[in-house]
Amino acid sequence: MRRRTVLIALTIAASAAIPSATHAQIRKLRVLSVDSVPIVYAFVTFDGGDGKITDDKGEISLGTGKTKTLTVNARRIGFQPWFGKLTFPDTAAVLTVTLPSVAQRLGDVIVTGSSSATQSLPLKGFYDRWTMRQKGLLSAVFISPEEIEFRHPNKITNMLNGINGVSLVRNEKGDQVAVGNDSHCQMAIMLDGTRVCPAAGCDGGTGGPTGFLRGLSKPIINDASAVIIDHVIDAASVEAIEVYPRGGNMPSSLSVSDQACGVIAFWTGSRKP
Repeated sequence: MRRRTVLIALTIAASAAIPSATHAQIRKLRVLSVDSVPIVYAFVTFDGGDGKITDDKGEISLGTGKTKTLTVNARRIGFQPWFGKLTFPDTAAVLTVTLPSVAQRLGDVIVTGSSSATQSLPLKGFYDRWTMRQKGLLSAVFISPEEIEFRHPNKITNMLNGINGVSLVRNEKGDQVAVGNDSHCQMAIMLDGTRVCPAAGCDGGTGGPTGFLRGLSKPIINDASAVIIDHVIDAASVEAIEVYPRGGNMPSSLSVSDQACGVIAFWTGSRKP
């Protein structure tokens, strides 16, 4: 009995001394400025997939896996982008990319980019929710200032094309309204945290709260009860977008009375450093 107790104790001690294999294999990408300061909320894509943002250490975890070469695109407003291939090993590793500042010296005038860690309160909330999404706590699509600036849309609805959970339907004038996929149900639109209401009000009008005339085989948009996004939101003023599809979970800070069809939240501000 004593021998068995000693063996158990040795096994426990050995287990405590050896790091978790899973933990040991974690691979990370770190994004730094030229002076080795972590760039917070840098927007990074791997092999052209969905973008992720760096945390307060300037890092993104790639988890465990086999040795793999990935095409990496790292961007942050105020810094020059980095694009190239990186080989991540099958062991624990932290690979680093450096983004030079776009600041330049012009004679005796020094132009500097704003700190990546400094954000307006609305945008800070935007990044906090994106971090929650990366942890699996929210189901949403986040569109960063870097992505909007890169695509430079002439209409902000252009940024909504192809997003899961969003369909764009047109009225007879060609204006677009956002509805939930496979639905005649209009998504709620928010601008800087405030609900945008159509002419008939957020509680609906002759066309009902969805913004469509009922009883037709093909829906006809009733403009009085629909939010024509491009009429009320200027693409040049939008800094970030978050989309909560129909049936998805969303934070209480963005909840509205009629959100069964989903919510699109636009945040305005400068996309320049």
